[in-house]
Amino acid sequence: MQLAHIACWTNDPERLRDFYVSNFGGKSNEKYVNPAKGFSSYFVTFKNGVALEIMQRTDIHEACEKSHIGLTHIAFQFHSKEEVNSMIERFRQAGYTIYGEPRFTGDGYYEGAILDPDGNIVEIVTYKDITITPTLSSYPYELLLLADPERSKIDQYLPSSDCFIAMSGDAIIGVIVVQKQGEEVAEVMNLAVDESFQRRGIARKLLRFVGEQWCMDKNIKRLIIRTGTSAPGPLMLYQQEGFDLKKVDYDYFVHNYKEPIWENGIQCKHQLILEKNLG
Repeated sequence: MQLAHIACWTNDPERLRDFYVSNFGGKSNEKYVNPAKGFSSYFVTFKNGVALEIMQRTDIHEACEKSHIGLTHIAFQFHSKEEVNSMIERFRQAGYTIYGEPRFTGDGYYEGAILDPDGNIVEIVTYKDITITPTLSSYPYELLLLADPERSKIDQYLPSSDCFIAMSGDAIIGVIVVQKQGEEVAEVMNLAVDESFQRRGIARKLLRFVGEQWCMDKNIKRLIIRTGTSAPGPLMLYQQEGFDLKKVDYDYFVHNYKEPIWENGIQCKHQLILEKNLG
């Protein structure tokens, strides 16, 4: 299960739609109109699949006070502190109200906030700095098993692979295992993020670390990654990061794993093989 959309009322749906499309890369559908109810709306959908429903109704005009019980703000996550600062300055130069200057919060975020054209609070956030370091022992099996449920298979590829962990303070929150398989070819064998830290861009950071640093050091020109068909999130991430689907290995997980793998109420049967050209 995942969040599908949130919604807000407005007196100027086109203005609000254009704000989120132009500043946050949203994609808008065609306007829906119900004349009988005096209702109209747009859905603006963002890269992770979550949408903002921008609604107007002829009998709703007044804005509520901003300090109230209920939903209070929208947040967009970026990849770095520098991106947060840049976005806040972009809105400042465009004349929008800066509701909160960029700062580190007690729960580990770096964030600033602005007001959209209707006065809704929009937070611009990134998680605190994540460090990525190699590990040669004390592998984080709890994380590795999230991506590959059979330890015996993990133990087969770990000795001939490089393993990197993502650290937040003293906590290991992510892991990626990559293996060189030819003169200019490598494969990501395992990629996992602690469940309490997911959807914060950590898997993306790990992928980019391998693609931009490790692969460059190893003179890798082609990077392979495999995933199942029962979890759409990883497939979306890999395609956003430049991987193209090359092959489907039908019933791979049925024939190669001792126990059935279930995700999102769906049995994982088929393996998708994706590749990214790096040079």
